Amino acid sequence: MRIAPILSVVAAVLLPEICRAQAPATPPPDETVLGEIPVTGSTAEHFVKLAILPSLSPDLEDVVVRGVVRRDFEISGMFDLIPDGKAPSGLYGFDDPVDVPAWSNLGAEVVVKVAARKHDTKSIEVFGVAYLLAHGQEPVFQKKLVVPAADVRVTAHRITDALLGALTGRAGSFASHMTYAAPWGQSRRVLTMDADGHDLVPRSPEKDTSVAPTWGPAGTLYYSESHEYSPFFVMKDGGTAERVNLPFPTSVYSVAFDKEGTKMAVAVAENSGSAIYEGNADGSEMKKISTTDLSTHPVFSPSGKLAWVGGGGKQGTQRIFVDGKPVSPSGFAASAPAFCDTEEGVRLVFTVLVGNDRQDLVMTNERGGGIARLTQNQGSNTYPACSPDGRLLAFFTTRTQGAGAGLYVLSLKRWTTQKISSQIGESLRWARLP
Repeated sequence: MRIAPILSVVAAVLLPEICRAQAPATPPPDETVLGEIPVTGSTAEHFVKLAILPSLSPDLEDVVVRGVVRRDFEISGMFDLIPDGKAPSGLYGFDDPVDVPAWSNLGAEVVVKVAARKHDTKSIEVFGVAYLLAHGQEPVFQKKLVVPAADVRVTAHRITDALLGALTGRAGSFASHMTYAAPWGQSRRVLTMDADGHDLVPRSPEKDTSVAPTWGPAGTLYYSESHEYSPFFVMKDGGTAERVNLPFPTSVYSVAFDKEGTKMAVAVAENSGSAIYEGNADGSEMKKISTTDLSTHPVFSPSGKLAWVGGGGKQGTQRIFVDGKPVSPSGFAASAPAFCDTEEGVRLVFTVLVGNDRQDLVMTNERGGGIARLTQNQGSNTYPACSPDGRLLAFFTTRTQGAGAGLYVLSLKRWTTQKISSQIGESLRWARLP
């Protein structure tokens, strides 16, 4: 068996680099086929004004909970948040009642209070309440929880998710985590972090090359790893890292699992290219399903369809395939497919190579129809990943205007963006916490 040099193997995994290598020398086709960017902001549009009560407590747990919840609502892009400086005078302690009329006089339509205090030496009491003023003076959500002190941040995210469920009828997904690969120290490593950009941690070995992470059954982290220039093999880390035994003697570039965690798809080195195999979640009964010379980056849709990137050789420019059929616009090198389970149905998001060696994000329905462009003239935008509730899209960008390059989230309801990290990486994935 001939083992490709490690840099060539890494290049095969990092799809935008492949797209640049295989893109035609001539300018891309007319970009109008990529659709128009959705916009909001018409005079008829209304976004609910939401007030999050201030905190006057000096206790760290209270500051953390309130700060996390407010940041979650800012990132959500679903509400107009009333600035803290406009808060009416009053009492804002843990047990103090909410002065609903005072906030209503400020124009608030939703009032949220979150607070935390020590329950004992090892646990924290967390409180959350929300009022939807159009539906009366009784709260639509109210809960008290006692949690270990170490769980204060994640509990705050869970409070946000429950508040969103009470206010909109669809629970949020801020109690979630992201993973991606990026240069870290002297190697390329797999990193994980919270949905708001907090707690960035390297997870793969420092001296190995690790790429293409994803979340598998029970929230287990999977990624491909090469040790001392060996072929890539799949690792899983549910607390302790261990190698996954798969029936392939060559490099396994990436892995994906379906929503139920019963199916696995892998991209495997084969001959001078790569192929997609699908089988059981334990790696058994694997069958080849791709036909193009180069096939990689598999991802399952919420409805069970399987997408990947295919092309190369006789097939020419890479395209996105769904269940074996090309769905991305012909003539544009496409990469990094991701599915979003939105309130309007399942959407497919991927990148296309445009002028000046840049990539932009486009969105279609699950079969490639109804195309809409999500980015344009804002640097290169890569590796989309959708939030578990389908409301937000995360991606890396090299843009220099505004907040600059980094990891952004885009509201798929309001089409506004927020920067959550200055990091740039590859193969971004986003999933709920177990």
